[in-house]
Amino acid sequence: MKRSGIALLSLLSVLLLAGTSVAGPPLDGVYDSIDMGGPTELGRYTESWDPGGGALMVGTTFNAESWDGSDLGLQWRYFCSTILIAPVLLVDNVDGNGNGNRTYMKTFSGGYIWLSGTGPWANGDPDYPGVIDNYTEFETIQYVNWVEVAAVTNVQATAHFDNYPTACMNFAIGNGSLVGSTDLGDLFPGDYPDFLDPNCTATRSLGAWWDMFTITLTITGCTTPVQESTWGAVKSLYSE
Repeated sequence: MKRSGIALLSLLSVLLLAGTSVAGPPLDGVYDSIDMGGPTELGRYTESWDPGGGALMVGTTFNAESWDGSDLGLQWRYFCSTILIAPVLLVDNVDGNGNGNRTYMKTFSGGYIWLSGTGPWANGDPDYPGVIDNYTEFETIQYVNWVEVAAVTNVQATAHFDNYPTACMNFAIGNGSLVGSTDLGDLFPGDYPDFLDPNCTATRSLGAWWDMFTITLTITGCTTPVQESTWGAVKSLYSE
């Protein structure tokens, strides 16, 4: 066999081995949370800000993790997305006495997602890290005599995974409920995700913490990019 042929076969073996390092994209499916009879764990999350900031102000950063009743972040996480533009007031039903509710649309930018490789979407990879493509939160705040007494959120977001760059994951969170806030004088408990700054560092001490009651993760069509031109270029190096 010619040396060029031997070298080509050797390189092909290397490329085939490299190709097996990624076992496969997460399995397609609709993964509802356990409250709806599905396999996805519910979660907890925080929104944090610097002094002078607030939940409805630029600079707020979220940190969300699954919660199995004793441990955070074993099944999924999404984190480090930050408000870069002021939230939009969509509905204002607060009367002259300060009673009623307001709904805001909050758009977060950047951030990351992570799924455990042992979750119901498992397909051979140890885990599935990725990037959030867009994230919109609708927050309704209830006021009594101009004082915030409760808040609920609903979220719509999409993401893609590092090894599978097609945008193929949607996640929806309904009925997130405010548990406490430093703005209300509450003390931050130890069993909620850390208060993160936009650099993903737990430097902040001000924020709010929430429980999630309904989650749906939808995964459809995650693919690995095909690199036929790259293989063609390799073959051309050894052509006669």
